[in-house]
Amino acid sequence: MYSTTTLSTHSTVASSGSIEDLSLSDEENVSFEKVSKFGRIIVKAPNAISQLTLEKANREIDKLPAYDFKSKGNRIREVDLVASEYSKDAQRPTKVTFDADGKLSDTEEFEKKFAPHTDSIKAMCKEALQTMGQKLNWKNISIEVRCNVLRYPFTPEQTQICNMAWHKDGCNLSMTALLSPYYQHGNGFTGGELSFAQDSLFSPGVPVAGTIKTLEYKKPGDGFIFDGLKSLHKVENMHLLHEIKDGEEIVERLLLLCFAWPSIGDVITLSEALGEENLV
Repeated sequence: MYSTTTLSTHSTVASSGSIEDLSLSDEENVSFEKVSKFGRIIVKAPNAISQLTLEKANREIDKLPAYDFKSKGNRIREVDLVASEYSKDAQRPTKVTFDADGKLSDTEEFEKKFAPHTDSIKAMCKEALQTMGQKLNWKNISIEVRCNVLRYPFTPEQTQICNMAWHKDGCNLSMTALLSPYYQHGNGFTGGELSFAQDSLFSPGVPVAGTIKTLEYKKPGDGFIFDGLKSLHKVENMHLLHEIKDGEEIVERLLLLCFAWPSIGDVITLSEALGEENLV
């Protein structure tokens, strides 16, 4: 199908995954004219993470500190996966390798950044990256990557998460994977689908009417891989099923984000090679 051997020269990232477009060469800008109305790549990645890995990782995620931020008035939490000695380097991607058989290798530097006692979270991130590499047939390539986890809490004060922003990611390829079940503690949530749309030429960040494609995570472990630079996308509205009463456990939606930096040329070549599997 497709193999690549080059690396991206761009490494601008942001903690939320919503990042400004990077500066591009004239050649790359010309290539962008070939983009379809939804971007260049949208690929389903069902079972990107196994259920056993998810169960172990979710238990570790619950023990890690998380930092609140607001997005369109919604309270979201970013999990601190990074060990304290690497905190200044938290947003810098790390190189990993896919060997001749497409197996993920040379992950030592990537793993060093994780907080202590997070072996299951490391395994989850590596499993997701391996799935990404298998879907895209990465062989004999080294790629810069970064992973983080977002928590979307539903509480008595926040019973819905709505009107999330349309945005693009600043990485050449993105992957998102749902980590949490829709039903939890006799309660749960609905929504949270991932939508894509054509970006308006005259009002960047505003979807063109009639171009929205919405995809649902069927179950925990399912993911999507897409072109982070050119795919305008957003998280759809989420609603709590039942009111949370005093003493009841809160409900949370957990999402894994994986960002990767193959070259722009590789992304364009990949979009052509994916064929029918490419949902754009």
